[in-house]
Amino acid sequence: GGEGMLIEFLFAISKALGLIGCGFFARSLGYTSPQVGAGLSEFVGKVAVPSALFRSLSTLPIFPGQDGVSVELTVLLCGFFGKFVLFFTAAFLGLVLRKSLATCAVFGLVCSLSNDAALGLPILSTTHSETGTSLVFLMTLPCCSLLLPIGLAMCEMSRKQKGRDSGGFFSVLGVTLSRVMRQPLIVSVGLAVAYNYSTNAAPLPRVVDQCLESIMRSLVVAALFSLGSSLVNTNLSFESLLSPLILVALKLAGPGLVCRLSAAPLFGFDSKASLEMLSLYSALPAAPIVWAISKDQKADSDTIGAAVVMGTLLCGPAMVLENDGFREEAQQLAVRLFQRAQDYSGVHIEF
Repeated sequence: GGEGMLIEFLFAISKALGLIGCGFFARSLGYTSPQVGAGLSEFVGKVAVPSALFRSLSTLPIFPGQDGVSVELTVLLCGFFGKFVLFFTAAFLGLVLRKSLATCAVFGLVCSLSNDAALGLPILSTTHSETGTSLVFLMTLPCCSLLLPIGLAMCEMSRKQKGRDSGGFFSVLGVTLSRVMRQPLIVSVGLAVAYNYSTNAAPLPRVVDQCLESIMRSLVVAALFSLGSSLVNTNLSFESLLSPLILVALKLAGPGLVCRLSAAPLFGFDSKASLEMLSLYSALPAAPIVWAISKDQKADSDTIGAAVVMGTLLCGPAMVLENDGFREEAQQLAVRLFQRAQDYSGVHIEF
């Protein structure tokens, strides 16, 4: 409560934008080379994010009967339904724009995978304490175990369309499944769920936990810095900005709208607090890992990078509109700033 919640929220947004800016100016001034950004994005996608997912999901209560599950199943189903709908809506948008199947996949991922590490945890833990924290981690599980494999499978199928793979349908299907199952993100989620179930979400061994924690600390910095570095010399014209703008609009407004429209008829709940929490979570910008995937798959990475940055810039106003607490505190802060400006200028305006 109080002004602190809004300050924490603004601090999280500012920190993310600051890291993106550091990467951009470091590359612009020649302090870093393109190879640095490429190396950081590969580290994020293949080491840091899988490590973070494993550490988070392996000890989080996600199965029935485990102590500490603080999010209702209907809330999770509603939240995932919104992401599921937006994934295929954005992928269909890519088809309409005559994009490759890989680009359609990353369009879907950019609208369904949120920046949970840098923004989701600090914001939701501030507004909804343990329930918000659990929601962030629990929503990660279906997204990474269903939507991410679907997206990666679409990317692998795109290789066939471009003539990179040869063979019949079953041959291509086998190669696609093999490549998807070897993805570090998929492996980490599978291992985490297996460990969680077999040990009843027991704590990780201390050495393993501290090693993964050290890697996690570098995740946000590396992801946002490499994203900022990639924005230098991007080939975006005025017309090509339309795609990221549409993706950002879908990402920020779409899931919350789907949740509100589908919550009561499909999942049988109308809790204002739960709907507000879902809408706030849905307004998070896209995860930088989607940009790393687009770079790896050569799938319109300039558009995806622009969408991630635009979403980070615009998520602040979107969240203020979605959250009553943020909205009230923003109004109070605006009134105080206006009063101080009047005191400083000596001009007083009565309303």
